[in-house]
Amino acid sequence: MIWQLDRPTPALPASYFWTWDHSTNWVLDDPGNVTFGCANPYLKRPETFVEDYRRLTDFSAGLGVKGILIWGFLRDSHGGIEAGKRVADYAAERGVAIMPGVGTTHYGGIYYEGDHPYCIDTFLREHPEEAMLDEEGNRHPHSTCPSSPEFLNWLAEGLDWLYKEFAIGGINLENGDFMVCHCPKCKAQKAAWPADDPDFFRLQAMSYLPALEAVKDRMDGLVTWATYTGFLPEDPKPVDYLTGSMLCRHPAIIDRVPEGAITQWTLTGMVRQRDAEDPAMRPLPLLAYLDDGAPEAALDIPQWPRDLRPLGPRSAGFLHQGSQWTSDRYEMVVSTIKEGCLRAYRSGLEGVSIHGEISPRCMPWALNYLAFSHFIHWPEDSLREFGRKTLGQVFDSEADGEAYAELLAYVESGNVPAAQQAQLKERAGQASRMLSTYTGNDPEAATTRWQLWDWLWNMSRGAAVRHVQNWS
Repeated sequence: MIWQLDRPTPALPASYFWTWDHSTNWVLDDPGNVTFGCANPYLKRPETFVEDYRRLTDFSAGLGVKGILIWGFLRDSHGGIEAGKRVADYAAERGVAIMPGVGTTHYGGIYYEGDHPYCIDTFLREHPEEAMLDEEGNRHPHSTCPSSPEFLNWLAEGLDWLYKEFAIGGINLENGDFMVCHCPKCKAQKAAWPADDPDFFRLQAMSYLPALEAVKDRMDGLVTWATYTGFLPEDPKPVDYLTGSMLCRHPAIIDRVPEGAITQWTLTGMVRQRDAEDPAMRPLPLLAYLDDGAPEAALDIPQWPRDLRPLGPRSAGFLHQGSQWTSDRYEMVVSTIKEGCLRAYRSGLEGVSIHGEISPRCMPWALNYLAFSHFIHWPEDSLREFGRKTLGQVFDSEADGEAYAELLAYVESGNVPAAQQAQLKERAGQASRMLSTYTGNDPEAATTRWQLWDWLWNMSRGAAVRHVQNWS
């Protein structure tokens, strides 16, 4: 399923799909597909890696999404350097930036998994004394000490190799979530660092800043670094990375990153939460966006006050909603995507990323992807405008697209008036009849239109068909 949509210049140009190689399942019949977790082994057929990302690349180009972040970009188990080149070259030819995930002290380094000089495990086999130490003085088997000059030189060399070897359009840096090294050298570095800055951000800076300095001449691409937190100006306190709370008011690293680097903030906990105890803080119903692209209720909530802006000159946001990390991997999250894009745009962020791991043969995700494509280009638009401009291209009719958006909002509300239910039944039946007599030259488009109407009709009747039954 590939849509070629007319898109203007994005309002949020630094937007991309976030993926793990092992759970990006666009080839639906590979027996090694997994649907959970991170840092998993790659169990699919090696050739599936290239095909999964070929399909996602074509899809991204058709939606006007300019980047794909890949964790596990380089692994021996799915073809190593040769497979990475095929994926990157194909994407570059189509104007899509492949962004390998790079672990600066954890998550594999430059070469995520395998017998390669720029894999962290290889480095630590040769330099076991450079491993990260925990509070008890034990060496971490897969994490490096960020104060090691030899390691930092290795990291800079590896990044230079990565850019020279592959036609990539950027990178995404992570250092290993909230990992902290307790070796004497890392502790001593604290004396030269602001005293109120948490060790977590200080240790990030020790590896992020040299890595960003190494690619400072390549900032014309998407060079992003993960904070694992949102940007709420709260007092320091221990938090989970999904909560959206910052660990301090102004991390010192923010003022030290090279010009052009993009800070990736976790927006997951900053937007409305589907499991919020207060129903008023749950995602707005789509009916609230039907005729108003910026309802007041979306613009000011406790975890993201109206006037709050991100720190630093360049920022983007990451939403986990619609993934295994928020227990709704196969669900429609259009309201949250709309909210995230609207708030990001008004707060001065340059982009938003969502997961891109699920085939659009899953109808809820077909709608998620279409909404993401729309609202990174027109973040202020209403749901009706989404229907006309984007769904209208899918249905080859602005009127049909608008009708679908309206009926989608009613179905999502759980209270479909009789008139709308009758209209939906008629449209679903019409789509079925048209498919049964179809003689055109684009059967995939016709099938997709029927799938969308059939899924919505089933949902309106309370037939919450599980995701595997929506794949075709």
